[in-house]
Amino acid sequence: MLRVLTERDISGGAATGRISVAPQERGGTVTVEDATQNALRAYRDGLYYVFVDDKQIESLNEPLALRPDSTLLLLRLTALAGG
Repeated sequence: MLRVLTERDISGGAATGRISVAPQERGGTVTVEDATQNALRAYRDGLYYVFVDDKQIESLNEPLALRPDSTLLLLRLTALAGG
């Protein structure tokens, strides 16, 4: 089945910050191991960056000192159309 976005779909999605063709279907149960491997693969592929206390973490193997007031930012990158 082919789904086409209407102007209403696009403007509604733009208002929320996300335009999608269809609702994402859940693929079933995911194990912690599978989710961990998927997250590590996405990091290696450059799909998101990790920042701790405003410092980008370049390697997941480097030691990391966290304080009680430390902040963690996971920044997911999205490709722009036409770029």
